[in-house]
Amino acid sequence: MATQAFFDIGNLILDPKPTFARLKDRGGAWIPLVILIALSVGIMYWWISTLDFGWLVEHMVASQPKATPEMRAAMEKFMTPNSMLVSSSIGAVVGTLVALALSALYYLVASKVMGTQIGYGKWFGFSVWTSVPRLLTIPLSAVQIATSNGRLAPEDLNMASLNYLVFHLPITHPWASLVGSIDLTMFWSIALAVLGLKVWTGRSTATCLTVAVLPYLIVYGLWSAKIAFFG
Repeated sequence: MATQAFFDIGNLILDPKPTFARLKDRGGAWIPLVILIALSVGIMYWWISTLDFGWLVEHMVASQPKATPEMRAAMEKFMTPNSMLVSSSIGAVVGTLVALALSALYYLVASKVMGTQIGYGKWFGFSVWTSVPRLLTIPLSAVQIATSNGRLAPEDLNMASLNYLVFHLPITHPWASLVGSIDLTMFWSIALAVLGLKVWTGRSTATCLTVAVLPYLIVYGLWSAKIAFFG
């Protein structure tokens, strides 16, 4: 079963439709979930263990032009290898699980609206499998870390982000975080979700596209409105 899960990871990228059909009946998303979390924690550990923390503090202070001496002292106290490793590891584990749990809940509700009787556990697995493209950012981050000489800002870890590839906005720019959170694997995951929804629900491409894109439109629409009106 473990071997099949590894094959499914590759098949999901190369031939997603029959793979989704098989996954609907078989399930078993724990191996890609463990791989995703383990590699995320591993890459964060490598990044933190190679960081020049004096440089990082200066970089983060520069991103806060109005930082007071007290804020600088707080940053220096927080930005230690141990504290960053613990917080990053917790973020990678808890953040991933929470995001997948919410995604599964959304798909469960959407499937009920579409008249499909598929349980929450299946949709959790669906959310894991559609997150598989995120694995492709790991080797890119590894290249960044290996060539950074310890001076790699957190916003530059993901070479697939739109900010890194296209916009090059400084960290002080109000739109930097938003465009930095969007990367090419997100669009790949949406495409997989559309294909998977068609296989699992039998609904039209337009319906599945709407379901797959809607949460992103809501989140990024609200985020954009907040930046536009409040900075």
